[in-house]
Amino acid sequence: MVLKIVWTVFLAAGLAMAQRGGSRNNSAPMGDMGMSRPEPLDQLAQMLKLNRDQRKDVKGIMDDTQKEVMPLRESMAKSREQIGAAIEAGKSQDEIDQAVKSFAALEAQVSGVETKAFAKIFSGLDADQKNNAQGLVNSLMFMHEVFKRKNWNAQGTE
Repeated sequence: MVLKIVWTVFLAAGLAMAQRGGSRNNSAPMGDMGMSRPEPLDQLAQMLKLNRDQRKDVKGIMDDTQKEVMPLRESMAKSREQIGAAIEAGKSQDEIDQAVKSFAALEAQVSGVETKAFAKIFSGLDADQKNNAQGLVNSLMFMHEVFKRKNWNAQGTE
């Protein structure tokens, strides 16, 4: 019974995350403000106060990171399915734990790739940009979210 409850919560959380963002595009208005949300690269550039050359470098780093992250994200999706299947099939706790550990290892790899990308971006910043603690923290959290998309620089959950 407990496993079914855990599985149901796990499934509900996955569905809730899948619904987040909807089908918004660049020209869709945000709420009643009538403004479009900036592209992710623009948002990152604003957070870090990037100049034109830095922006170009950051785009390249982000594009390269996306290529490295996507196979890991695909493996994570399969791993989540394996966890759910193990719970649903009534597998032993050891088997479920092993599936969860596999998922956690993939998540750790993704975090490592994102952190390396952030370090590359950080190394290209000037002293004032490096002292912008709020921008640095926001950009690191932002990077983690955008790499959950198929295309990091697209709007929504594309």
